[in-house]
Amino acid sequence: MIFLWTATKRGKIWLDSEPFKALVSRRLPQDFYCQDVSFVGDQNLLNVYITLPEKEDPQARLVLMDKLEAFFRPMGIAVHTHWTHRSPTEERERLRWTASPLFWAGVVGGVVALTQMGLVGVLWTAFSTAAAYGIAWLALSEGGRRIIDSVVKEIRRN
Repeated sequence: MIFLWTATKRGKIWLDSEPFKALVSRRLPQDFYCQDVSFVGDQNLLNVYITLPEKEDPQARLVLMDKLEAFFRPMGIAVHTHWTHRSPTEERERLRWTASPLFWAGVVGGVVALTQMGLVGVLWTAFSTAAAYGIAWLALSEGGRRIIDSVVKEIRRN
């Protein structure tokens, strides 16, 4: 998710949540998990949602909060930590991608495609799928339209 931080005379500054989530995750002890982050731009406030382990130490929670605040403070960002509880079985179920029906549908579909179409047929299908996605992205997304506009401007200039 992308958050608006501020608007200046030269444009708007947007922040992506994934790098923030990665920064927080790298600073967490082994049993803690960063579920999500959100950013309130007009308050320079980063909300961090952390899943607590089954056997949680209240002192570790305080140390972690101080660690996150100390890391983001030089950037001018305040941190508010939200704590959530999950059972270990829930966490394992969520992280087990093999438990997903979509995963098994993809595996079986891939095996059937390979046996029916052969390697060349599967490669052509993958290539055409990637090409269709790329063309659709260029035509339908804002970033793709910017690329097309810049190419058209460059062609007109030459």
